[in-house]
Amino acid sequence: MFIRFFKSNNASAFVFLPFIAFAIWVFGFIAPSILSIKYTMPLYELIAGGLIRFPWLNTFIAFLLITSEAFVLNYIITKNEVLTKQSYLPALFYILFISNNNAMLTLYPPLFANLFLLFAINKLLSSYRKDVAFSQVFDAGLLVSIATLFYFPSVIFLPLLGIGFILLRPFNWREWVISFIGVIIPYLFIITFYFWNNRLNYFWYNKLFFPVLKEKPSLDLPKSFYFMLGIGWLIVLFSFGKLFGVLTSGAQKSRKGIVLLIWFFIFSGLSVFIAPEISTKYFAAMAIPTSVFCANFFLNIKKQWWAEFLFLLLVAAIFVNLIGYYF
Repeated sequence: MFIRFFKSNNASAFVFLPFIAFAIWVFGFIAPSILSIKYTMPLYELIAGGLIRFPWLNTFIAFLLITSEAFVLNYIITKNEVLTKQSYLPALFYILFISNNNAMLTLYPPLFANLFLLFAINKLLSSYRKDVAFSQVFDAGLLVSIATLFYFPSVIFLPLLGIGFILLRPFNWREWVISFIGVIIPYLFIITFYFWNNRLNYFWYNKLFFPVLKEKPSLDLPKSFYFMLGIGWLIVLFSFGKLFGVLTSGAQKSRKGIVLLIWFFIFSGLSVFIAPEISTKYFAAMAIPTSVFCANFFLNIKKQWWAEFLFLLLVAAIFVNLIGYYF
């Protein structure tokens, strides 16, 4: 029922998605979190600093962000023909994966980074087979750089630019140079600002290096989280199996798009190792590729009852996990 509805690419599914997001984020509004801006990057500190006194407002902004990102992801996948069929499944799974526990139902740096990383992916994919793609490669570099100014571990996605050029573009050294210029421009402004205010050492230590190198506390999670995690990874593993169908028989553009997202998945996993702390919210970038992989899996399941069962099992596990935080 649910999978069939979102597979249909019906406009009513577009309207229904925010209601699903809100049904999950009710848990965030019940007990809104107090923001922390200690050791955060300048752009996040600038925005979150004014929201510390308004827990409900920061939760609402986070809700708007994840809903918007879900639609942006769906638009990118449809526009660039990454999947063979159009649907709202990528947006649906993004909302589920980015909201799967209470630690993620608030505003935090990777949420902003995800938005700019999505735009960067769109720029890379839209450069495919263009004779001249100077503006696309510049924008891609600029967008990844801005993402790091919200959440510095996003710096690990910089090699993804080169991988994208190799996959999608004929070699042109000017494009690589232009992309690098896009990367360094935001940092020229930030470094100039901190240098002008005699706080450059503060920027290097408190913003870049200390959050990555500091000792990370252990993670204490309820048993319900591990149940939800097991169901989620089971579906992800099934989804990886279905990817081979796209990689062997799909259109060339689809294959290249999937390969780019596989690399994104790898880098998003690596980014967790340089996160400022051990927390589920720092897996947020992983929601982008896994949402697409799962959408592809559910689009191609032949037994409808099996698709509906797996989906309802995942949704039930997420709600059990969210409720488990209160007991």
